[in-house]
Amino acid sequence: MQRNVLSIILGVVMCMVLLPSMAAAQSQFTGQVRDESGGVLPGVTVEAASPALIEKSKTVVTDSNGRYTIVDLRQGTYRITFSLTGFSTVVREGVELPANLALSINADMKVGALEETITVSGQTPLVDVTQAARTQVITRDLIDTLPTTRNIQSIGQLVPGVRMGNPDVGGTQQTEQTRPRLHGIAANNTVNYIDGMNVNSQEVSQAQAYLNDALNAEVSVVTAAQPAEIQSGGFRTNTIPKDGGNIASGAIFIGGSDGNWQSSNVSDYLHSQNIQSANSILHIQNFTGSLGGPVKKDRLWFFLAARHVSTDTLVANTPEYIITPKNEFLRTVQDTYVRDGLARLTWQINQSHKLASFFQRIWKRKGGDFTFGTDPRASTFRDPRTGHYALGNIKYTNARTSRMLIEGGYSTNYAHSTQSNRPERALPRYLANGEINPAWFANGRRTDSALNINPECAYSFGCTVWMSNGLDHRVEDTRMVLVGAVSYVTGSHNFKIGFADSFGPVHVFDERQADLVENFVNGRANSVAVASTPGNTFDTVKFDFGYYVQDSWTIKRLTLSPGLRVDNFNSYIEDTAVPAGRFVPARFFPARQNVPNWIGYMAPRLSAAYDVFGDGRTAVKAAVSKYYQPLTGSFADTYAPALQNETRNWFDCDINAAGTACSSLSLPTNGDNIAQNNEIGPSSNPRFGLQADRDFDPNIKWQGNWETMASVSHQLFSRVSVSAGYYHRTFQNLSITDRTLINTSDYTSFTAPMPLFTSPNLAGGVDATLNGVLDPAEVITIYNLNASKRSVYGTALVDKNAPDDQSIYNGFDFLLQGRLRGGSTIIASWTTEKNVSVFCSSNDNPNGPTVADLYTGSSAANGGRFCDQRKFDIPWTNEFKLAGSYPLPFSVDVGAVLQSYAGSPRVITWTPAAGLFPGGRTNSETLVLNAPGSLYYPRYNQLDINFKKNFRSGRKTYSGQVDLFNALNGNAIFTRNSSIGTSLGQVQSILQGRIVRLAFQMKF
Repeated sequence: MQRNVLSIILGVVMCMVLLPSMAAAQSQFTGQVRDESGGVLPGVTVEAASPALIEKSKTVVTDSNGRYTIVDLRQGTYRITFSLTGFSTVVREGVELPANLALSINADMKVGALEETITVSGQTPLVDVTQAARTQVITRDLIDTLPTTRNIQSIGQLVPGVRMGNPDVGGTQQTEQTRPRLHGIAANNTVNYIDGMNVNSQEVSQAQAYLNDALNAEVSVVTAAQPAEIQSGGFRTNTIPKDGGNIASGAIFIGGSDGNWQSSNVSDYLHSQNIQSANSILHIQNFTGSLGGPVKKDRLWFFLAARHVSTDTLVANTPEYIITPKNEFLRTVQDTYVRDGLARLTWQINQSHKLASFFQRIWKRKGGDFTFGTDPRASTFRDPRTGHYALGNIKYTNARTSRMLIEGGYSTNYAHSTQSNRPERALPRYLANGEINPAWFANGRRTDSALNINPECAYSFGCTVWMSNGLDHRVEDTRMVLVGAVSYVTGSHNFKIGFADSFGPVHVFDERQADLVENFVNGRANSVAVASTPGNTFDTVKFDFGYYVQDSWTIKRLTLSPGLRVDNFNSYIEDTAVPAGRFVPARFFPARQNVPNWIGYMAPRLSAAYDVFGDGRTAVKAAVSKYYQPLTGSFADTYAPALQNETRNWFDCDINAAGTACSSLSLPTNGDNIAQNNEIGPSSNPRFGLQADRDFDPNIKWQGNWETMASVSHQLFSRVSVSAGYYHRTFQNLSITDRTLINTSDYTSFTAPMPLFTSPNLAGGVDATLNGVLDPAEVITIYNLNASKRSVYGTALVDKNAPDDQSIYNGFDFLLQGRLRGGSTIIASWTTEKNVSVFCSSNDNPNGPTVADLYTGSSAANGGRFCDQRKFDIPWTNEFKLAGSYPLPFSVDVGAVLQSYAGSPRVITWTPAAGLFPGGRTNSETLVLNAPGSLYYPRYNQLDINFKKNFRSGRKTYSGQVDLFNALNGNAIFTRNSSIGTSLGQVQSILQGRIVRLAFQMKF
């Protein structure tokens, strides 16, 4: 794999020099001190003091250019003092420093007595004129004032360009993933940091932590020009945790919604689209309490918090209760809660040494997990006794001198969870005597591909799923992160060198009822999907090691920030022993090392910021950055011994020797809707149960992306700023799976007319949204794999880079934000963007099967006539956001958040029936029917508002509030069935109806 002499040398040097320390973006003050004539003043002592600092203050001295930089500061309000013998002391009071920003505070000193103090009143700068990183800070006051759901990911929706994959209306996603994306990069690049330390899951990088909102003092959101200490180029949040302070303080939040407070938004049109009831809530609860203060004043602070959040929802077209096969009432609710407790300690060991740590333990329950169109009796169950989650970190800071800072830390994300059958339907494989349990044989999952849930079938047999959900899936993963940095700050230079290493195991255990799924068509047995369960997948990330150097060099008004990060990744597959199952013997798979072993991948970062007028009010910024895809255990998972499924014939009768029809035997088990071993046809895969015949090219390279951005920021008034930016992203080293024994010449083409896009489930029998999108007169070319190649279709698979494949993003953001007189706030933004995919490298299948694009996750064609989206009219899409609060008389505040997004792309697919293929179908094929850019879901608009009444009694403040989420009761359609067939056009999900939340807050 790639090796680089420079990367190896740097790695050795850094491992020798550095402590296992942390590399966190920090708040800082920077600036220049001059005398009355404009000459620079070296040797000036600059002190920043604030109650936010447990050490009370930090002090530096200006360098030969009169410049200073004070790093490692907490967010808060500061008093900055400039002093030099022979000059009057200058003091700036009330400077507000947000998290993860560098504010420029300059000073002019005049000759005078040292005892003379000049207090300078000036506005707090709003523009960071030294850093190009696109950072927006969401303050605690803003979180508490606006109608937010107090979810760490959802808070990011206030930031321009950020969009949630799963909209969080009133807290409906507070116990689930929201999957934010931005600027052409998907949710699997999202990273969450706490106090500058990564707390993502090891299993899949997009699994975000269930962080207790009470910990947030502020949240900084970085969306572009990430510094060299950060690997990923996606959406990044950094929670600045509360420390406690020298004065005891606390807070309580009690908020909730009831299903009776939600408005129905199912219109006559939606009724005509076969939506009888929309997704809705039964309740939403959020109960949080926190307490902090000193254990020992100015030396040891504590912070404690506990939380219960619960969201119980109903799925569209599903009644709250149904009758089970035993004539019992079953409540068909997705009932979920997350409960946690956390503790944080901050210890100022002495003036130079500080230690801070926190730990959060989390329990999650989900009584039912099912989706639209599936029977809730087959839902997945998550037991809090087996749903163990935990987060934690420990951070050490050593300010050796006013110019040198050493940081060190360790963080972890522990996630053990089981998604299983509901307890009443999970049966053991074996009886007490060691024999196979006959009831377990009869408990396989059952599906019917021709019937869809509707009120007439009342969830009787034939309506999709009958008994178990089939699969029990347990994941045990632990991510451990060691990070470190040494900074040397002179004022003109802020030089930093550091590393980050992530490692840990990912263990997956799979079990299935009956080791199969029974497939019916119109109530008649058709086939079974047999599984190689039990299955184990054991992977370990050996190292995800990145080291970097970063400088920030100020030359007059220009600050250059060159940086270089070197990424290295190694994971392996462990020795894996798997017990025997119904269709597979006991197996043992030896360990495999270096899956992969990527060394020395350079990720340069270069940014520049220019203070246009030298007054800290206007800055022009630009950056070019290279990033690599976060991997965790996902790469090795692809090549580890994995659960396999295979479709075999089954007609619910003793099968003949060829496995194609019933035999002449008439057995009592015939027609009992239970797949017996003697009724299941033979396997067509000689490697079933063994490792798949799939590997990666030894020369495969790590997927990366280049980001280019340019922006301008300007402080309009004392508390109002505007900014505009351009963002461009391209990807490199995308990969494809090459069926090395198959190419396009192994296919024979034929034509068929455009299929009828009728839909008997919809009013009028058609999906009217397709009018003008699909041409009924069009003739479609279909390709069928030659029969001689069918036996090698699933063999000799090699994953390799596709150098010509591409994802290209362009976007513009505009932002206005301000904190106005009287306490009112405003954040307004507009984003326009376009993303195109080019997936034409595959020569395996000329039909152009679907694959998810790298930004929205929408279906794109992998090959075929629609593979190059640059050839089609892909429109620019626009999103608008407006958030603000305003104080009214009688201590009443009103807040609002408006979000307006373009609808996501909709792709119509067709799986031609076997009878259309001349000479017989060799493989099931799925074709894309509509051109890229031709069909979108409707625009999505959501207005949230709240009214809040405040009371004060001594040190305590109280507030009662009413929140209206989706106040206009919009009902935008999010998803429809987009496959040609009887359910085409069926609306599957819409925006949740208006939700009322009542809440009470108390702070002291």
